[in-house]
Amino acid sequence: MAKDDSGDSGDTGTYKVTEGWLKGEARTKVNGLRNWIQTGPDYETLTEYAAESGVHKGLQAGSGTLGPDAALHKVFTQLCVSLKAQLDVLGNGFNTLSIDMAMVDTILQNSEDDAALTATEMNLELANALKVFGGAPTPPNP
Repeated sequence: MAKDDSGDSGDTGTYKVTEGWLKGEARTKVNGLRNWIQTGPDYETLTEYAAESGVHKGLQAGSGTLGPDAALHKVFTQLCVSLKAQLDVLGNGFNTLSIDMAMVDTILQNSEDDAALTATEMNLELANALKVFGGAPTPPNP
């Protein structure tokens, strides 16, 4: 991605997406963030707490595991289940975003000789990923 240097002193804040950037560097960063969220020892521990299995079967009292009817244990397990579900939604959203960026990159490369991708077309392609995160594309200014 390159900043548009038009040479004048009035900075427009416009950036141009260069060929291959979406499928390359941008996609790599999005996939890296997804992997950071959904892998690693912290995610594994959270998964064990949520499932009450493995090494981390629940909260430990001073001398052993809390009883299954302990309110704190139950609430903590529910928190872990909820947090894991939200991390999975985020991870899936980043996966969708990664796929959509690759599609936009392909469209940009295929249409390079014919015409530029309009903001509307790009919004349509990326709207899928925005929906996963609970957002919507920003409508164009009139």
